[in-house]
Amino acid sequence: MLFVLGLANLACGVWLLRRARRFRAHGVRVPGLVTGLERSRDPDSKACYPVFRFTTRDGQEVEITSRYGESRPPRPGDRVTVLYDPEKQRNARIDTGGQDGSTMGRWVVGIGLFLITLGALTAFTII
Repeated sequence: MLFVLGLANLACGVWLLRRARRFRAHGVRVPGLVTGLERSRDPDSKACYPVFRFTTRDGQEVEITSRYGESRPPRPGDRVTVLYDPEKQRNARIDTGGQDGSTMGRWVVGIGLFLITLGALTAFTII
């Protein structure tokens, strides 16, 4: 069972990493500005979601709240680099590992590898 859970985590983590890499390769980079922070709705969480504004290459101004929360996000007033999808301009992220999903992908891969190892050791009754 641990082995199967590990494989599922590994597959999900690899998918997150590949998605982040694709987005970084095809996204358009423009300067942006953090305009605010939204706190997580979970009272036990310290995560904040940056609200940021940027202007697309065709001149449209966009302001969105990040999909990814961070315990140490950029602060309001910080200048950042934004990556956005030219086809879906509201699909934008601050150009950092914490905002593009790659950090989460690495964690999920690590958990998957740990569970696979634990499952294999258990299967061979080493532990």
